[in-house]
Amino acid sequence: MAAWKAKDYQGILFVGDPHVASFAPGYRRDNYPETVIEKLSFAMNYARQHNLMPVILGDLFHVPRNNPNYLLVELIRLFKPLIPWVLLGNHDKHEARFTPDVSIAVLEEAGVIRLIKDDGPVDVVSVCGRSILLGASPDWTPLPAEVSEDDRRKCDLVVWISHHNLLFDEIIEDTPGPQPRIKGFDLREIPGVDVVVNGHLHKPRPPVQKGKTLWLNPGSLVRIIRSASIKDVKPSITALLYNGEQPYFETIDVPHKPFEEVFYPFPEPGEFYIETVDGESRFIRGLENLALRRTAEGIGLRQFLEVNLNMADPVDKEIWELYQEAVSNESK
Repeated sequence: MAAWKAKDYQGILFVGDPHVASFAPGYRRDNYPETVIEKLSFAMNYARQHNLMPVILGDLFHVPRNNPNYLLVELIRLFKPLIPWVLLGNHDKHEARFTPDVSIAVLEEAGVIRLIKDDGPVDVVSVCGRSILLGASPDWTPLPAEVSEDDRRKCDLVVWISHHNLLFDEIIEDTPGPQPRIKGFDLREIPGVDVVVNGHLHKPRPPVQKGKTLWLNPGSLVRIIRSASIKDVKPSITALLYNGEQPYFETIDVPHKPFEEVFYPFPEPGEFYIETVDGESRFIRGLENLALRRTAEGIGLRQFLEVNLNMADPVDKEIWELYQEAVSNESK
């Protein structure tokens, strides 16, 4: 753990799950690469204008490898003035591992991000003259049992960031997958930790207080899931600030288009249709390119289906069932 800059910030800016990609994930129909870069630019400009330290809460990339050079160049230009902390998310890794050939490793080597790959204390940040200990639990690393008294006494506030399935709700519906999944981490008091700020879950959750630990899930920078449950959710970023002696969190809306302009419409009940782009089926186009992408980007058929299928659509549901049947037959 080391302080990178002897600088006093006005706060910390948390940016949830950008999912940078050269293609439109899920059922989005906009120019997604342009959209996501614009939103990241807004966040970095906001941090610079308000003297905030930017922290990205995981899943900087939507796919881990072979993202186009133009996107990497855009990110290098964007991050170089601020050098944000970036938590390693599940989408940033290839086959659940961090390897030198993933795109986020290029940004780390270029020195434009401070990548958090391991769990534990990360940095001591000065905010409004106060010392804030920043700790982290990247994807598939444990949450801390406690923070030591020695570390706690040295700081005015302990903030822990994570990229986990946390039990804010009974069912998770807003991360990519063919069906809702049960989350795996209960919310509890972590002695010595004042606040946990979580990424991974794209939909904002109400804050939960457990003893002396406040749990926050501020939501994501972009919307990549077409779901009725997030139709009214606004892309946002969240700042940790001080009002006199008291810390508080402020949500900042990010400029965005209406849900109906961003996503293809939901199918009507009983309606069967195939969405098209320029007269060609998006789903078929994706399948045709899958063989080219799976090696370069670490995407196999299962992950492609998980990202693109909508289980409320009877056609998509049948496709998923056929896939499961085929996999089951192969394993016999």
